[in-house]
Amino acid sequence: MTNISVHPQTGGTWQRFWLGIVVALIFAVGIGVRLYDLTDLPLDFHPTRQLHSALIARGMYYQNLETAPDWQRELAVRQWKAEGLIEPQILESLTALTYRLAGGDYLWIPRLYSILFWTLGGVALLLLALDLAGGMGAVIALMFYFLSPYAVQASRAFMPDPMMVMLMIFSFWAATRWLRSMNNNGRGSWGWAVAAGILTGIAMLTKSVAGFFLLFIWMGLVLTGPGLKRAIKSTQVWVIVFLAVLPSIVYYLYGTLVVHLLQGQFSLRFFPQLWKDPAFYLRWLGEVKGVIGFGWLLTALLGSLVVRNRTLRAGLLGWWIGYVIYGMVFAYHISTHDYYTLPLVPAAALGIGSAGEALLARMRSSSRWLQAAAALVLLAGIVFPAYDARTTLKKADYRSEATAWKRIGSQFAPEDGVVGLTSNYGASLEYWGWRSITVWQYAADVSMRELAGQTIDFKSEFTNKTAGNDYFLITNFGELDKQPALKEILAQNYPLIRQEADFWIYDLQHPLNP
Repeated sequence: MTNISVHPQTGGTWQRFWLGIVVALIFAVGIGVRLYDLTDLPLDFHPTRQLHSALIARGMYYQNLETAPDWQRELAVRQWKAEGLIEPQILESLTALTYRLAGGDYLWIPRLYSILFWTLGGVALLLLALDLAGGMGAVIALMFYFLSPYAVQASRAFMPDPMMVMLMIFSFWAATRWLRSMNNNGRGSWGWAVAAGILTGIAMLTKSVAGFFLLFIWMGLVLTGPGLKRAIKSTQVWVIVFLAVLPSIVYYLYGTLVVHLLQGQFSLRFFPQLWKDPAFYLRWLGEVKGVIGFGWLLTALLGSLVVRNRTLRAGLLGWWIGYVIYGMVFAYHISTHDYYTLPLVPAAALGIGSAGEALLARMRSSSRWLQAAAALVLLAGIVFPAYDARTTLKKADYRSEATAWKRIGSQFAPEDGVVGLTSNYGASLEYWGWRSITVWQYAADVSMRELAGQTIDFKSEFTNKTAGNDYFLITNFGELDKQPALKEILAQNYPLIRQEADFWIYDLQHPLNP
C-alpha cells in the first residue's frame, strides 16, 4: 500500500471548531476582496491579455445577436477571428453563453468566473494542505493563496490562468487520493484513477503549459509511491496517461492540420541563448519576487523540503522542478511576464503552510500567552494583506477609459484604414472604439524578434504596414519616444491633421512630399 497518510491533527473538537471558523473567514475575506470594484474595466492587470479574451467572447456573443446592427455584428466576429487561436477558448465560450443569458456583454461576468475558479482551487488546496501540513499549516497555506496581493489581482483577470491553476491543484489532489487507495498489489481505485487522468487532461487542455508542472508532480508521486517498475506494469497508470494526453493531442492535431490556426503559436517562444545571460536570471528572480516575495519564496522552498510524508514531499518538489523547466523553455516570457509565474502560487502556499506548521508545532507546549500572540499574528496575516489588496484595487478607476476610446474611435469612418501605435496593441480601441487597426509593433517586440535572429528593415516594415491605409494613430507617446525612426518619418513626411492631449492622427494619403 502506498504510504500517503493524513497529517496528524492535534487538538480536540473545540480546536477543530475554531480552525473551521478561521478557514471560513479566509474564504469569506478572500472572495470579498476580489468582489471589490467588480464592475471596473479589466485594465488593472495585463490589459492586452484580458482584452484578447474580451474580444473573442464578444465576437462569439455578437455572432448570433439579431438585435445588433449588421456592421457591428460583422466587425465583432472579424475581431474575434483576428485574435487567433492560442489555447481552447473555453472561458471565452462560457462567458459568451453567460452574456446571452444576462442579456449583455458585461465584463464583470468573466471576472466572476475567474474568482469562482480560484475559490474552487482553494477548496482543493485546503484538502491537499490538510494532508501535507496539518490543520494550522492548511490555514497558513490558504492565507497566502487567497490574500497575497498579486494573487488577488491575477485571480480576477479575464484569462484562462485561474482556471488552469484550479485544475492543476485538483489534479494533484486526485492523484494523491488514487495513490492512497492503493492496496498491496499496487492497484488503486478505478474511480480515482479516472478522475485524476481526466483532471490532468483538462488542465493541460486549458493551457498546455500545465503539462510542465503536472508531469513532474506525477513523476514525484509515482516514483516514491508505487515505484517505476510497478507503475509501468499498471493498467491504471496507462489509462491515466491516455486520459491526460488525449484532449491536448486531439486539440493540437485539429488546430494544426484541420483549421491551420496553431502553427504560428510556436514561433518566438524558445530563446535558449538567454540561458547564458546572468541578467536573465536576475530578471526572472525579479518576476518571482513580484508574484511571491523573496522572503516567502525562501520560506516556501524550506517548507517544501520538510514535508513529513515522502510521497507528498516528492509531488510538491515536482511542482517546483516543473516550474524551473517551464521557465527555461519559455525564458523570454518568464522573465518579462509576471503571470507566467502565477502557477507557482499554490506550490508556494503549500510550502509556506508546511513551514508554518513546523514552527507552530513547537509552540503547542508553550504558554497560553505565546499561543495568543501566534493567533494575533495569524489574524494580522488575514487583515493586512486583504486591506493591501483592496487598496491596490482602489487606487485606479478605469471606467473613463471606455469613453475616451469611443471618442478616439469616432474620429474614423468604418471604412478607414488605420495603423496604430496605441495602448494594449490596439485592443482598447478595437473593443470600446469599435475600430479595427493595423498594429504597429512596440520597441520590445523589435528586440524580441532580433533576439530570435530576425532581421528587421524599418523602411520595408513601414511601407508594408501603411500600404493601403489612410491614417496613422498615436496614443502611446512613451512608446513613440522609444522609436525615433518612426517619429521622424511621420513628422517629416505626413501632415498631423489632429493633435489632442491623448491622441495624434497623421494623414497617410496626403504626404507632405509626394
